[in-house]
Amino acid sequence: MSEGNQFSNEFGAVFPDRIVVCSKKSWFSGGSQEDLPLRHVTSIRMETSRNIFGGIVLLLIGLASLSSGSGGVMLVGLVLGALGVILLIGWPKVSVNTAGNDLQVMTGTFLQKDAAQQYVSAVKKALFAKP
Repeated sequence: MSEGNQFSNEFGAVFPDRIVVCSKKSWFSGGSQEDLPLRHVTSIRMETSRNIFGGIVLLLIGLASLSSGSGGVMLVGLVLGALGVILLIGWPKVSVNTAGNDLQVMTGTFLQKDAAQQYVSAVKKALFAKP
């Protein structure tokens, strides 16, 4: 942690006068780090992206495949069922908007929901604490 760093995780870092965002962060890319002055940040929000229809379809196909009795088909059914559950659980998407109307979007895996919420809370705390 750097000097004056208040919070840091895989979504970025929060300092008293600026935040660091991992812009264009997604499931398969780490993105690039970008410094934003705290006075330019107008809003930050976390959304949970889900695919209900796709999740239900994959889960039903997976369950049907598990009851087939064939080893290979059961393995495919297990993978499809797990993918369906992941689509139903969803994954976090953190959006940071700045005064120049630049939107920085960071997407995490379904296991990073708590980290995304902690980052959003830390940024909101810093926004309201600024003089």
